[in-house]
Order: sequence, then C-alpha cells, then structure tokens
Amino acid sequence: MKDLDQYSPDELKALLADEGWDIPLAPVHRQQLKPWQQGVFWVLRIYVVIMCIIVLWAFTSGVHA
Repeated sequence: MKDLDQYSPDELKALLADEGWDIPLAPVHRQQLKPWQQGVFWVLRIYVVIMCIIVLWAFTSGVHA
C-alpha cells in the first residue's frame, strides 16, 4: 500500500469517490426511550456505582497474608 502523499489529488478524489467517502453522512436524531428502557439504564447506572464502591472497598481493605 502506498503512502497517501504518493497519490495525486485526482487519484485521491477518485479513491474517495469509489469508496463512498465523499457522500455526506445521514443525519442522526436522538431516539426517545420508553419508560422501561430508561428504568433499565438507571438500574445499570446504580449497579455500576455499587460495583465501583465494592471494588474500592476491596482494594483499600486488602487481604494481609
């Protein structure tokens, strides 16, 4: 594979067009979640916080052998 600086500008434009990189991306819109989905995400957030607290507690208490 050649370095990009070895391509001429016309070759680069042709390559980008062949690969579809010159086409603008489709717009992305925020999706409204259903209440049960929001609940699941809140439960996951709480779970992650509890797991972080447990891991921090385990590291700080340590096991002295």
